[in-house]
Amino acid sequence: MGTVAVLWLLLLTIPLAAWAAAPPMIIHRPYTHQLPFPGASGCTGYQPRFRLAGGELPEGVGLTPDGRLMGEAVRIAAGVITVRVETPCSASEMEWNWTVRGAPLLAVEPSEIVLAGKGREAGALVSSSWPDLAYTVSNAAGGPLPPWLRVRPRRGRTPAGGSALTGDRLVLTALPELAPPGARAELLVHAWQGSEPVRITVRFAPAAEPEP
Repeated sequence: MGTVAVLWLLLLTIPLAAWAAAPPMIIHRPYTHQLPFPGASGCTGYQPRFRLAGGELPEGVGLTPDGRLMGEAVRIAAGVITVRVETPCSASEMEWNWTVRGAPLLAVEPSEIVLAGKGREAGALVSSSWPDLAYTVSNAAGGPLPPWLRVRPRRGRTPAGGSALTGDRLVLTALPELAPPGARAELLVHAWQGSEPVRITVRFAPAAEPEP
């Protein structure tokens, strides 16, 4: 084997000093994350093998041979692991920081909304203990939203970190021509990471008839 080839093989087998952070895990939520593979020159077609070379993962979470972090963490914690990736012609190591967080809490104000008057439109503020958290709105009874009600989030995410905003504006509009007398809807605002969805009540109040 030539000198250049020997040096190249040594470079491929030197552990990497790099480190990275895995996306945060949420306590009692299923978690899957594929760790990236930096590549193996000269090993095209070989499936890399991942193994834990140092540190510990949170209880309930493991590392699969193909490089997936999978499981369901059972307590809030943080740590560092060293992952070794090997192919027949290369090996490398990388440190990964991991964290397990508590589920974010959502809040919606007000919790009861009356759509009345000429505009028949009202707004609510959606906030969370986590910044920049994506949320969705659904019918608490299941199925699509009532045909008489339109729901339009401004961003669909709570304010980003450092924002002066206290919440994301959720605009609700009633369509009077489709609203039956006493129309009422129960909505759920939720995030897939969130602990519990927040229920809000929406009522339609027809515009008052002008006095003769």
